[in-house]
Amino acid sequence: MENELNTVLYCRFCGNLNPEGSGLRCSQCGAYSGMETVVEEEARRRSRRIRLDFLRNRITRIAIVVVPLLMLLVWVLWGYTGLPPDPPLPTTNIGDISVAPVPGDWPQARGGITNTAASVGELDVSAEGVTDVAWRHIAGAPIVAAPAVVGGRVYVTAEDGTVTALDESSGEVVWQYESGLTATVTPAVVDDLVFVVFRPGVVSALNADTGDLVWSRRLQVASLPSPTVADGRLFVAETDQNRLLALDAATGADLWDYHLSDWLIAPPAIIDDKVIATSNDAVIHIIDEATGQRRMIFDAGQGRWVRGAPIVTDRLLHVSTNGGRVWGIDYQGHRYPLERQWLYVRTVVWVWGFTNLGPIQQGSVWAVRTAGEQPYSPTLAGETAVIADTTGIVTGLDIGAGRILWETDLADDINVAPTIAGEVALIALESGEVVGLLVADGSQAWSASMAGLVTASPIVAGDRLLVATSEAGGTLVSVASAAK
Repeated sequence: MENELNTVLYCRFCGNLNPEGSGLRCSQCGAYSGMETVVEEEARRRSRRIRLDFLRNRITRIAIVVVPLLMLLVWVLWGYTGLPPDPPLPTTNIGDISVAPVPGDWPQARGGITNTAASVGELDVSAEGVTDVAWRHIAGAPIVAAPAVVGGRVYVTAEDGTVTALDESSGEVVWQYESGLTATVTPAVVDDLVFVVFRPGVVSALNADTGDLVWSRRLQVASLPSPTVADGRLFVAETDQNRLLALDAATGADLWDYHLSDWLIAPPAIIDDKVIATSNDAVIHIIDEATGQRRMIFDAGQGRWVRGAPIVTDRLLHVSTNGGRVWGIDYQGHRYPLERQWLYVRTVVWVWGFTNLGPIQQGSVWAVRTAGEQPYSPTLAGETAVIADTTGIVTGLDIGAGRILWETDLADDINVAPTIAGEVALIALESGEVVGLLVADGSQAWSASMAGLVTASPIVAGDRLLVATSEAGGTLVSVASAAK
């Protein structure tokens, strides 16, 4: 006689085993239609399988939510809180920014690390023209960048690849370095070293006294901007790869690199442990000087490409973009996770009319439309920025209020970016004239004719006005005195 097998009411939905006589409703899930009578051993086997499937599905659902959140957390920590290991520190403090610059020197492109292109020299150009030439240095090749002036010497590059040190008083050649490569930059002269970037992508450090090569290295691609030195770091660009590099100024070794959104064609500005770089697509990048991590980004808008370098004060940074617009931007902000994506979403919502107020980008303070279309980099005298346009219009702008103070039309194309000497803006015209405009009201104080086209921004350093011209293929002219 066969043994009678025990049976239970098995719920095929949840796998619960209900004792016989418990009714047609599952005591666990409450289902009516899922009950069936099954041998207890088989019911337990099927119940274990259902419970395992349930557990596996629950773990999968949790993982679908938790894993992306963990990945997002890691991305935030990596990109925003400095989780990656810090890059190496420079081996020296070449270019210590805590040391005040020597009055009258012009040690780097645009006069120094803030890019204001303003000098406080001994030559008074406020009310009289500068016409008496002290000396001429004939390079024989185009000079397309202003020289550097440090310690009584003038350091100038020419397109034939020569780097020449001249005596500031006499113009006599002290030494000359011939690279054989195209040079179109202002040297950075800091702590007895002359840093030069040659266009094919060779970076060299020369001894400022002798011109001897101290070190040299080749970048991966061509480089366009002038070098900048601060706190032991040498900042150069790999233009074709949209990269800004921080090198050890003493050795040329890599410290960190930063990828921009487009070409970098102008030297960055440096202030408050921040490096501020403008890419050609009008995106301003604020970068941590020590780590190369992005602190903030500001997008001036599609199609508004940047013609020149940013300038910075202790409050705002200023940049000019295509269309004649000049910007005042607070650079003290910090980037946040998905900040750019969220700004894009809010902009789309505003464009489609779902909200009346457009989003305000972090850092926005003011933007002013000037009369020009293709402005050069601004230059700064006190609270007044001077912006020259290629078409000959020069604008004075109050940087505190973002307000136009004056506009002067010189009725001639402007070749190069303006600079400031004391209270005068120096403007080079297509006709070969250098014009001095008073920063206070934009009125013309004087003009001086050059023998040839002015090919680089004129600067005042010490008791000299230095102007590069196209005379004899390429000539640097030094003016030492003023005359009506």
